[in-house]
Amino acid sequence: MQGHDGVADPVDPTLAVDQTFQFGRFWYYRDDDRWEWSDQLARLHGYESAESVVPTSDLLLRHKHPDDKDRVADLIDRVRRAGEPFSSQHRIIDTRGAVIPVIVIADVLQHPDGRRQGTFGFYVAASHSGTAAGGSAVVPSGRAHMDIDEMVRRRSTIERVKGALMLVYRLDAQQAFDLLVWRSQESNTKLYSLAAAIESRFVDVDMPSRARTSLDRVVLSAHEHVRRDRSEHA
Repeated sequence: MQGHDGVADPVDPTLAVDQTFQFGRFWYYRDDDRWEWSDQLARLHGYESAESVVPTSDLLLRHKHPDDKDRVADLIDRVRRAGEPFSSQHRIIDTRGAVIPVIVIADVLQHPDGRRQGTFGFYVAASHSGTAAGGSAVVPSGRAHMDIDEMVRRRSTIERVKGALMLVYRLDAQQAFDLLVWRSQESNTKLYSLAAAIESRFVDVDMPSRARTSLDRVVLSAHEHVRRDRSEHA
């Protein structure tokens, strides 16, 4: 992996990215009511390439799981009308009938004159590796002269960002790490630099009151689970 200065930003070799973790990009242009998919997103839906399929809103909905279709239909309608940024967790069904849980993250696609042209973003197919890899030891190896304090500081930053991704997108530790590594590679930004930039913008994230209430409930009741576990193992 290369940073902007061309210097590799390596990670612990035991924390290889899960190769079953799939990504794909999309673009939506409001004026033409037109969707575009990357080859990776087309393959995620079961097609050979982006050239082998013409994505439309109807096609998108046909690929959604029946239990998620109404919710996603409302989301697509808002995207088509207002070009809003959004994130979503739902299931798609590929051309072979396989059900695939995905996370979709999108932002506003702006015209050079500043008006909203549409939406762009990516799908993440979250695999469940069942392993603990990446769960606790994401340590940039850095350069030889980097001292231990700096390594610990960088590790802590990456771990905090991983935790946020795990909470918001319901990922496990490996999946959150894979997502960070993919964004690092995709944007040609060093892993730590990307994590630090994300962390610096946590204050910009709007946390709905309902989510805060749910977390309040967890924080205030967690000790009860600890006591219950102790009694069960006594």
